[in-house]
Amino acid sequence: MVKTAYFGLLYVSFLFPLEFVVKPYLQNATPNSIYILWETDSNSDTRVEWGTSTFLGNITSGTALYNSGNSQIHTVLLNGLDPGNRYYYRAVTSNLSSEIYDFITPSDPSSESSLKIIAMSDMQKDWSNWDKYDEIIHEGIIDYLTDEYSDDLPEELQMILIAGDLVDTGSNYTHWTDHFFSPSAPLFAHVPLYPVLGNHEANTNYYFKYFNLPENGSAGYEEHWWFTDNSNLRVIGLDSNWDFQLDVQLNWLEDVLTDACYNPQIDFVFAQLHHPYKSELWIDGNTDYTGEVITLMEAFTTECGKPSIHFFGHTHGYSRGQSRDHEHLWVNVATAGGNIDSWGEYAQADYPEFTVSQDEWGFVMVEVEAGDDPGFHMKRISRGNEHEFRDNELRDEIHIRLHNEMPNTPVGIYPVGSGIDPDMLILEANSFQDSDDDEIMAAHFRLYENCDTASTPTYDEFINRENWYYYENTQESIELTSLSISSLLNGNSVYCWQVRYRDSSLGWSEWSEPLTFQTGESQYTANLLQNPGAENGTDYWMVHEGYLESLEAYECDGVEPHSGEYYFSVGGICNSAGYSEASQSIDVIEYADCINEGLTQAHFGGYLSNWGGSDHPEMQMIFLDESHNEIESSPILDTYNSSWTFLSNSQLMPEETAYIQILLMGTRYAGNDNDSYFDDLFVKIFRDESCMNSQIIGDLNQDEILNILDIIIMVNIILEGYDYQLQADMDEDGSVNILDIITLVNIILGI
Repeated sequence: MVKTAYFGLLYVSFLFPLEFVVKPYLQNATPNSIYILWETDSNSDTRVEWGTSTFLGNITSGTALYNSGNSQIHTVLLNGLDPGNRYYYRAVTSNLSSEIYDFITPSDPSSESSLKIIAMSDMQKDWSNWDKYDEIIHEGIIDYLTDEYSDDLPEELQMILIAGDLVDTGSNYTHWTDHFFSPSAPLFAHVPLYPVLGNHEANTNYYFKYFNLPENGSAGYEEHWWFTDNSNLRVIGLDSNWDFQLDVQLNWLEDVLTDACYNPQIDFVFAQLHHPYKSELWIDGNTDYTGEVITLMEAFTTECGKPSIHFFGHTHGYSRGQSRDHEHLWVNVATAGGNIDSWGEYAQADYPEFTVSQDEWGFVMVEVEAGDDPGFHMKRISRGNEHEFRDNELRDEIHIRLHNEMPNTPVGIYPVGSGIDPDMLILEANSFQDSDDDEIMAAHFRLYENCDTASTPTYDEFINRENWYYYENTQESIELTSLSISSLLNGNSVYCWQVRYRDSSLGWSEWSEPLTFQTGESQYTANLLQNPGAENGTDYWMVHEGYLESLEAYECDGVEPHSGEYYFSVGGICNSAGYSEASQSIDVIEYADCINEGLTQAHFGGYLSNWGGSDHPEMQMIFLDESHNEIESSPILDTYNSSWTFLSNSQLMPEETAYIQILLMGTRYAGNDNDSYFDDLFVKIFRDESCMNSQIIGDLNQDEILNILDIIIMVNIILEGYDYQLQADMDEDGSVNILDIITLVNIILGI
């Protein structure tokens, strides 16, 4: 009976030989240990033969667990290894053996060894490009390493980071075996991989069975967030999926960052999570929770003086940006196989944080330097898109140093003194200078009233040297050492301004010493809008659709006003509508002669913002005739910026214009609130003296005489709540009130 059973097993084994379902791959490497995993279609026998040469000589057993059907995932932990040493191994299950592979253990941190990292994401199968991930692995990563360095994979690459969406459907077993592991086998057998969960994994058990990551996350969430150190780098893995957007993860992250801050062996921190806070190619994919992660990393970077990155995916295209005030990079490492989110395909936005966005396949490589001059050099390697093939083309790069010398403090040149034209102002500073020969990356200008630099700036403009958006560099011809400001300033007023410069290693100079100047007479009117900053609630504004709210700072979890005590929310956050619209009409009939001669220009604008970069505030100027019929409209001013952003535009008023309608619009793209914010809005008219001189301020019945009839009309304007009229604004303060009546009476009486 025994012999019969034995021969029966041999017969079954002969007919159905044991096979690898997933070939060996590496995980969770330390200077003294590493995990080796593989999957077979049956059998629990788990061994790794290993050694410092191909003769091997050591055997370590491990464990196996069932995965799908009879298949079993085998796990072996090799301990007692030497740091920075090469080892050879093969996986053995019963009579099945893999080929011999090699790996190199991470160096001891004290050795100050450099390392290379590949970061990528979203390799779920593009059903229109079946083999794209296979191409990324073989013709992309492996060929790139071979061509640029050598074919010794363990020597040239130390870590592989994957920011989620490893497969198309996490619950589909073959997506793991055939779509993810099979193409990756030649790479993962030599270099340990460190993934995080994306939305496509759907928190499936397959993910947790296949990966053995550091178990140093919060209790009960060890497999969802973790960290590992390699040389002078700390890598943090996070879970940004909806069910795990928890305070416990943020608290853990803060503790891990604090530890890295005080660890003298850690120079840099790289975090990876799946969802973006902002994404230019697909704004509907934005997640506010990632913004909270960024806030913690920005604080770490600034307080500890250690640069950082957060890698993400979800949006299928590459982006690289940087926090304005911190040495922190935002890097989308997609797409390594998934279908591209192309320009023009979805709702998209030009965010000021980003320098470049590209709708291409590819991966990111980071060379981390240790020793006396630590730094990292990040490169985007592209495989192109369906319209243009790129064979591992370098498409973007940035080099960040730990010990960066900040740029020299700039010196303001102009304007200074008195009599400065307020209608066309150019701020000009000296040339960029940097002691370690970095190039200029950005400039930041601020303009203040009355030189109170502790107050909110009247004008605050941040300008990057490059902004690649929708295939074009929108900053191509920009001069970073000067800035033009058109018709923003008031006449006969005192201002001061400052500037700072940023170098290509993300270092900011100190602010320049404030330069004070006084403007002369303006040819623009005072602001024609009434209640332009929500200080009087929603008075003078008409709601056409949805909601208009006048909000105090942080009311209903909102934001701070740009200035004053209140700001507008068009769409609402106390009450919310998906789309909202409000307007104010301004009577400009008194300018009819100038308008019909083509001599009158209207200038409008203000400060716009939103909460997290998703919702969409818009502002437009519409010209109406006496019957309130639309004649023409201006371009729309809009932003997706989550900080207050000044926007303005000028347009020649068309003939027959009797009213200017200012239209405020807010559209919700994410969340439950419509976070479309407005503050300090304005409409001004350029006064051509050739046709304005004949118009007497206060002559409301246009009989060229100032008398009691004009006073009666002004009283009626105030009592009846008529639209703002420039000729009634005797003191040019942007409103008509009792002070204007007193001024008119004094003029008539000769006082």
